[in-house]
Amino acid sequence: MRSQNSARTRRSKFRDSPETYAMPSIASFSPLLLVLLLPAQAYSGYGHQDRVQALIDAGNAPDGVVFEIASGDSRFLDWALQEADRLTRQLRAKYPGLDVSIVSHGREQFALTRQRLADNAPLEQQLQGLVDADVPVHVCGTNAEWNGVDAEEFTALVDVAVTGPAQINDYVKLGYEKIRIVRR
Repeated sequence: MRSQNSARTRRSKFRDSPETYAMPSIASFSPLLLVLLLPAQAYSGYGHQDRVQALIDAGNAPDGVVFEIASGDSRFLDWALQEADRLTRQLRAKYPGLDVSIVSHGREQFALTRQRLADNAPLEQQLQGLVDADVPVHVCGTNAEWNGVDAEEFTALVDVAVTGPAQINDYVKLGYEKIRIVRR
């Protein structure tokens, strides 16, 4: 009996003791988090123009470039496709005939359904211009399925890949440089 009581006493003393170690607050980890997250943020796509400029300055054409677009903003694609077009023109000015592809796999991809494009003629024109310039645009079929959108609901101007990330990985395996387009 004594051993059970002493065990309980030890636990309660430990729990209530001022000498116990309190869990550090998140504020105490802030400097560490900042140091750890800055490189990840830089790698995650900030500076897509810098990445393109580095490819141009390298003087050696890559096997290709795949632009990754993924955002939670359904209106992001209007800007992102314009940005991809601008970057493609820069790359092809240095490396004519360079293979370039675009993969969209966030909420923005739903702007490319036939119904949504019917209400956004400028986006449809932008998309048509990219396709005419031999820049295939892919969307994520898995993301579409998760959101109750059938592949047939997308415009015929895009390819519905099984998954966006797998499509990107296929391009990377072919030697393409992956550049994530993000808005600063």
